[in-house]
Amino acid sequence: MLILSHSQAWLLRTRNGKREASWRAWLLIFLIPGLFAAAAVFLLFESLVFDSKAERTMGEVTRVYDWESWTPWTGDTIIYSPVFRYQFSDGSMTEASTGQSSPNWNFEIGSTHEILYLPDVKTDVKLNNFETLWALPLIIAGISLVTLLPSLLGAWLLLRWLRGGAKAPPAINRNPSG
Repeated sequence: MLILSHSQAWLLRTRNGKREASWRAWLLIFLIPGLFAAAAVFLLFESLVFDSKAERTMGEVTRVYDWESWTPWTGDTIIYSPVFRYQFSDGSMTEASTGQSSPNWNFEIGSTHEILYLPDVKTDVKLNNFETLWALPLIIAGISLVTLLPSLLGAWLLLRWLRGGAKAPPAINRNPSG
């Protein structure tokens, strides 16, 4: 049998007639939106760093991989992952894929598109568009905001509970004569 003393782990308690919430309760309330916000900031920072260090060039589509997939927005769909041939910073021609796929990337073989690549990494290319660089950080930030709403409701309810514990019950006059 596990017995915890007052000084050990607790979330909510009443001590000397006063309600208290530990830091653990507040952490639990804001954990999910905080983690999503941290992930959004990390991904945004990663995209900013990539965009600032990357060189821009035109890449020619040499082949496009496709396969069936499912998304909650469109259901069954075909997604595409193009492979680009481009001139690397040392002057050599190389091929690389973005490592990502999208239903919007069914490019014709031989078409050219602006790509970004890191001058010291041959196989790391990205299409220079919103979907590749900025969509994921914004989606994760949106999830953070959506999960923040129930957290704010939980914080409001907790604050209301905490204030309720500080009030003394109303005095009842049991003496009718006086």
